[in-house]
Order: sequence, then C-alpha cells, then structure tokens
Amino acid sequence: MSSFSPNRWINRRLLTIGVSSRRSYTAALLGLLLVTIAASSLLARQHIELGTLGKYHVYQCQTGGVTSAPVFDLLAVSSHRARKVADHLCAASPMAEYYGAVRIDWQPRGQLSAKDILNETYDLIWSREHTMAGLVPEYASYYEPLLHYDHYQVYWFSRGAPPRLTPAYFHGKRIGLLNDRQSHTMYLLPLASLKEAGIDFSAEELVYFDDAPSLYGAFARGELDLVSGGLFLEQDLDIPLSRTLIAGNATAATLFVRKDRPTEVDCAVASALDQFTGEYLRSQRAFAGGQRCEF
Repeated sequence: MSSFSPNRWINRRLLTIGVSSRRSYTAALLGLLLVTIAASSLLARQHIELGTLGKYHVYQCQTGGVTSAPVFDLLAVSSHRARKVADHLCAASPMAEYYGAVRIDWQPRGQLSAKDILNETYDLIWSREHTMAGLVPEYASYYEPLLHYDHYQVYWFSRGAPPRLTPAYFHGKRIGLLNDRQSHTMYLLPLASLKEAGIDFSAEELVYFDDAPSLYGAFARGELDLVSGGLFLEQDLDIPLSRTLIAGNATAATLFVRKDRPTEVDCAVASALDQFTGEYLRSQRAFAGGQRCEF
C-alpha cells in the first residue's frame, strides 16, 4: 500500500495547471490571429475617406437674405481687416436682396489663375491691371474696374530715428519683407529703393513673412528693425514710428468686379472696402460711379 506523498500531489497539480494554461494561451493567440485576419480582409474591401480640413484663409458671414441665394465671393491679398470688410458687406441691405452670404478669401497674389478669371470664380478681385491682363488678355470680357487706389505713398518705417538710405545705415539691420514677389508695398518697392541707394541687399538680413499681420506683428515686438508700408501703419500699430519716403505715387490696387452683376451693390462694395483701406487711401480712391452713392 503506497503512502500519500504531498510533494508528488503538488507536482502533479502544477503540471496539470501548466498544461491547461498553455492550452488557454494558445487558444487566445489563435483567436486574436483570426480576428486580425478578418479585420484586414474587411479593410481591404473598403475605401476609407479621410476628412478634409477647411480653408484657414476664408471667412464667411450671412447677409440675412434668402439662404439659397448666391454667395458673393471676394478675393483679397491679405487677412488685414478682411473680416471687417465681409461683415460690413453682410450688414448692407442691398447685398441681402441678391446674395445669401459674403465670403472673403485671402491668398497670395500668385494664387489667382486664368481659370479663376475665365470661370468668374470671384465676384470681386483685388489685383492690378497688368496682373489680370497677364493671366487673361481678354479679361475685360469678364471683369471691369470698380475702384482704383492710386497716388499711394510707401515708406520705410523704423522705431528709432528716421531711416537713412545709405549702405552704412542698413548694414546689420533686420529688414522685414512679405514673401510675395508681386507685392509693391512690401517687396518690390523696398528692394528697388535699396538698389537705387547702392545697397547690396543680398548681403543684408532679409526676413520674409507669409502675411502682412505676421510681418508687422514681428516689427511691433521689436524682432525687426525696418519694414515698408503705407501711412496706415502708424494708425494700426499705435507705437512711435519714424519714416522715410520710398515712393510718392504708387498704385496700391484696383478692385475688379464681375461685369455680370447687380450694379445696385456697387456702393455697398465701395463702402465696405473703405473699412480695409484706411483714411489716406480712401482719399485717393477713384470710383466712377461714386456720385450716386451716399458714404
């Protein structure tokens, strides 16, 4: 008669538990593998569409008119006061008679394409005549000038003494420019003034920005020594500035409007753009139909 051995009993129990655990583990792995294969097969048969991010450079407001009415699309070149322009248009009663909303889109000038002009993508375009003609020589079949802003003054601005157009003064200065080779105010005219003064700007510290608010914000924070701009800058920044004239008779912009439009909205458009341009530029505005408007 064999005697009971506690050690042998414990060993047999541990062996039984080990075998059972391995079987459970193997079964779990097999189940996970089957689920993975099934999921992969299902995904292979499905087309997953990723969400599309909205445009960061667009602002839209409602006019209070019929929501199914067309949207008035305006193409600007800067976010500067863009929302204020759109809101002013949305609040104008003539707009509500013809449009359900106003949408303003600000993009670098180079984004405007010949297709946009031919398709009349925008109701109003902030541009220049040579740019429009360069894209579509027959642009006048689709758009006509509504507002001209001429005789515009452009300056170098500093936060210290008035800038001097000499190589010694500009050397070592941090010069802010807009990363837009079609911008007269913040790219072409300032670089031309440096060249005329005999300043080798390729050897200077030129800092480029993608939009005007970023450029002028950096200047206001003291991260730049010099920027170019119009007289609006003194009002917008509200800090002590000194200036030196770059150009006294520049063409700021022309507003081109679709020829196929309700002309009753022209006065509202001109009034809204006054919110963008500032007092000085408003005084230089040429508006052929302005005599019928009340501002």
